[in-house]
Amino acid sequence: MNSKDLPTLQELAGRSLLRNEDLAISALEKLPIVFFPQLLKQAYEDSRVNVLRKIVSSWPFPRLPLGALKRRNAWDSQEYYVLEEVDKLLIQKVRPKEYKLEVLDLRSVGQSYLDVWSGPIDSWLPQTSSATEGRTQPLKVAVNLYLRDEQLNKLLYLSQWAEKRKGLLQLYCYELQIWLPSLSICKYLLECVNLQYIEILGLHSLRDPAFFLNLASYLGHMTKLCELSLSNIHEGNIASLEERRHIISGFASQLLNLECLQKFHLDTAAFFEGHLHQLLRSLKTPLNDLAVTHCTVSASEWNRLSKLPCVSQLQQLSLENVRLTSLSPEPLRVLLVKAAPTLVALNLEDCRIKDRHLYAILPALSRCLQLTTFSFYGNQISMHALKKLLRLTASLERLRMELYPVPQDCYEDNGSLNRQSTRDHCNELMDILKAIREPGRVYFGTDRCYRCNNRYIYNKTMMCKCQRR
Repeated sequence: MNSKDLPTLQELAGRSLLRNEDLAISALEKLPIVFFPQLLKQAYEDSRVNVLRKIVSSWPFPRLPLGALKRRNAWDSQEYYVLEEVDKLLIQKVRPKEYKLEVLDLRSVGQSYLDVWSGPIDSWLPQTSSATEGRTQPLKVAVNLYLRDEQLNKLLYLSQWAEKRKGLLQLYCYELQIWLPSLSICKYLLECVNLQYIEILGLHSLRDPAFFLNLASYLGHMTKLCELSLSNIHEGNIASLEERRHIISGFASQLLNLECLQKFHLDTAAFFEGHLHQLLRSLKTPLNDLAVTHCTVSASEWNRLSKLPCVSQLQQLSLENVRLTSLSPEPLRVLLVKAAPTLVALNLEDCRIKDRHLYAILPALSRCLQLTTFSFYGNQISMHALKKLLRLTASLERLRMELYPVPQDCYEDNGSLNRQSTRDHCNELMDILKAIREPGRVYFGTDRCYRCNNRYIYNKTMMCKCQRR
């Protein structure tokens, strides 16, 4: 057994104590507070309900990271027991002298159950002001909300609790992800949280685009929003083109308020096709992460992309599965020149770029000296052009992940892959890299199989069964 897997003396002491619940409960009054975090974890995992309740009522720290104890996102009975005990404490007129709880953290990520020593550590939460110290403050309940059908009971429980104990507790949401089609339920839940503290928002699989217009008034209050993702947004039943424009204009107008936005992702969003420029021009501060993926971009939108203020300081850019074959390479060249001092990750996977496009952007790519990740799978590049590309990227000393397409020279006239040619060409390309610098992770991948959508990666994966027939 690895020494790291061996239990600590504190863990062994906790297990021994929990074998006798009455003894454990009585011992809590004299137990050094250093034992509380570990004992809480063990009582939670072993479903020692009575001990768990007593630990919560005696919790000696300002922060209780309950979410970090959960094995999954769904609620379990232990979590309800903790909330019941916290609720009992909230309604007591005279609370126990050892009561110090300020933040109940229900988020399951971004924290450790042992990370309680310094009290509230989340900079996104409001801090208790000195003017209000000495008075009982509402308990801050920190959550990530995932509005989907299977989470509905949990969300309604929380919102009803917040409504019932208004003035005694406040819900603070850090991350909000919405899949629910019901606007009325979403509105009810959004009314219960402090919208101005949301930093991550995702809207997914919404088939009624009118939802965006109704959400706009809430979006305008999310002034600290850092990340916004829109994915799988379909056109739905829109009565007219004018109605579509009205919805998008109303939604885009609220983006003007998002002065903290740093990350914007648009994926498989047919509803916004033709209006990408309208969304992006509403972002007044520079982004560090822009992804427009699996979308159709018009020539007019493409030509205006590099002129937008929000793309001047990009650190990450993804245009995966945006077909650039019929578009001019000039906007991409200008965009790379503009982002060159800051760009660290570039994803041009499955853009169907050809040699002439590549040659046009090579000088700009050579200026991206901070680049660490370059994904270029799924582009129709010849061996001659790939040699030029690798001689250039070999000089980018920070590159650690490089994903290149198998040269078009490796395919037969019927589209099948010539294994021997692939081996020879990929080995030659690797030699070009090795002659200049020690490569990090470098892979060569084929086009995706039109049957199963898998990609064969030379020297890494197996050829899919479709191609082996």
